[in-house]
Amino acid sequence: MATLELRNLYEKYVKWVSGNPSALGDVEMTVKWLSYFIAGKINKSSAVSELVYSLSNLLVFFNDRIIERANLGAVAAVAGTDSSQLAKYIKTALTTLEYCEVFIELSAKKVWGARGRWFFIVVVQTIKCIGRLILTLCCRGNKIVKNPPIPALDRRNLAESLPEANGAETAAAAAGTFHDHNQTVLLKRSGRVMRKVDGAPPVVARSWKPLRHEVTAVYPAQYEGRFIRSAELMYILKPMVHLECVRRYGMDSWKSYLVALAIDVASLRLYYKKREDLSRDQKQELSRRCVSMLLYLMRSPFYDRYSKQKIAGLLTAIGNNVPLVGTVSNLILSYIPHWQETYFYMWSS
Repeated sequence: MATLELRNLYEKYVKWVSGNPSALGDVEMTVKWLSYFIAGKINKSSAVSELVYSLSNLLVFFNDRIIERANLGAVAAVAGTDSSQLAKYIKTALTTLEYCEVFIELSAKKVWGARGRWFFIVVVQTIKCIGRLILTLCCRGNKIVKNPPIPALDRRNLAESLPEANGAETAAAAAGTFHDHNQTVLLKRSGRVMRKVDGAPPVVARSWKPLRHEVTAVYPAQYEGRFIRSAELMYILKPMVHLECVRRYGMDSWKSYLVALAIDVASLRLYYKKREDLSRDQKQELSRRCVSMLLYLMRSPFYDRYSKQKIAGLLTAIGNNVPLVGTVSNLILSYIPHWQETYFYMWSS
């Protein structure tokens, strides 16, 4: 009886989520902001606020999957991807781990101390490294893994995008320019899409445009060359290399800092040599990685010796000279040491 009631309650929740994505976003944002306000306020423990933050991210992730299942065909057409079942399982596991890793680390430190914290850091990063390697080497269409691997749905534009995607697909089919997997072949080495001889439309219905423009919804532009794969492998293995450097030279060593920085720079340089061959989503991920390089300003030992005083002086000057900003700047100053210790580490980017 209780199981039946829970099932009915779950079905009602699924129906409400599928029909009210905008109102749902307001609830999710409220829960997420709650984690910011209670940070360090409950028993002076950041683990509680991190638990609320992790649960809010998991709630968003869970609700996105409900909306995705409710619009399965249309979402697939908009996304333009056809991932294997293995890739979906790995991405789901990695995304869940991505949202929970800071809470796992803080909880391990609170329960087992520094040794337990480092043990779980190594375990989590090893699992993430193995999962990303499988996606990169074994699963087609995942040569550049996003962070998180499954990004949040754009619910605001979803309702507008779905009719356009369905209409475009219908028009393409009517014009004879839409091709499915049975009519085309994807070359493994170059990633080029070739039309089969028996898959060509009648002469009067041909657009005479390159095939890659006609099948972008089926085969997204993707370069799988040696340079791109080498760059991604460097990015994936960087956390493990950094952890080994930390074990040998210490957390505040310049060697650990510079090795991680050098790997990131080398990986980005390899990517930018072939940037024109990347798809739009891959270029966006590449831009995100470039922006994340700014985190090196907040990482020890550079932060302790150079950035700390300059950032504190800048926030103090803004608080003293800009009206109504002093409270906010002082609050940020009080939180920076906690953020620097908890979030700005090399293996998180």
